[in-house]
Amino acid sequence: MLEETGRVVDVDDDGVWVETIKQSACASCSARNGCGQKLLASVGQGKRSVICVNNPGHLHVAAEDNVVIGIAENAFMRISLLIYLLPLLALFLGAAIASTLGLSEPGVIGSGLAGLGVGLVIVRFISRTYMTSCKYHPVLLKVI
Repeated sequence: MLEETGRVVDVDDDGVWVETIKQSACASCSARNGCGQKLLASVGQGKRSVICVNNPGHLHVAAEDNVVIGIAENAFMRISLLIYLLPLLALFLGAAIASTLGLSEPGVIGSGLAGLGVGLVIVRFISRTYMTSCKYHPVLLKVI
């Protein structure tokens, strides 16, 4: 289970609204001074986001409570593969098909971009089914 701490902002019929703060592990890394990732991580550092989480254990929470939320690792991996890998594979497939058909370089590039667009549309439609499944939503694990 991937866990994150947050603060309860509101509780309503939809669920528990939790505010989380994006944090980077760069502060505790020994290679932080010579790493390019530190610059990218600092861009979103401290950014706040509010999400609605399910409360399957019916834990008693109120506004301003500190809580731990989580999502299953296998669900996170499936969604990550869907979002990142499928459009990339569609891009390569579109370019490969155009190349085997003997199209010129601009045609191969255009076909690759068209494949990328098709892959993104497919992700959009597939993600709608994941959005309705509770196992792909974060849940409230405990009150701190």
